[in-house]
Amino acid sequence: MADRKPAAVKLLHGNPGNRDITSSATSTTGAPRPPADLKGEAFAEWCRITGYLSRVGQIEAVDYAALTVYCCAWAMFDDARRLMDEHGPVVMGRDGGLVKNPAAQVMRDASDTMLKFGGRFGFTPKDRQNMGLTSGEPDDDDLESALAG
Repeated sequence: MADRKPAAVKLLHGNPGNRDITSSATSTTGAPRPPADLKGEAFAEWCRITGYLSRVGQIEAVDYAALTVYCCAWAMFDDARRLMDEHGPVVMGRDGGLVKNPAAQVMRDASDTMLKFGGRFGFTPKDRQNMGLTSGEPDDDDLESALAG
């Protein structure tokens, strides 16, 4: 099984096996352009994540579709979250009884999509560690600071 750590991380941690340490693969085509109709939260998320992925060299033009799916899922999640905040977890159903707010299912579906597609880009600490984007040290918060800015 190939070691997925970037060369810089391998150098920091040492090379006890004396294996060849070559530069890690980085982006050759760069970030794709966002879809022309991407707006609002989906566009804002595109800008946040493509900026981060560009800085770590983990984005290619071919990532267009996966990034679009992720960003649209985020926008759906955010819209549903706002509806949950506004109306609460229980709403009046068409028959006059209380029912679970349908926005809860939209949030769940969107979060599943975000986790699935975001994992491919290293958007959770474990995903970043598995991809060799972090050293695994507890103080490594590059993504969090990048996305906050």
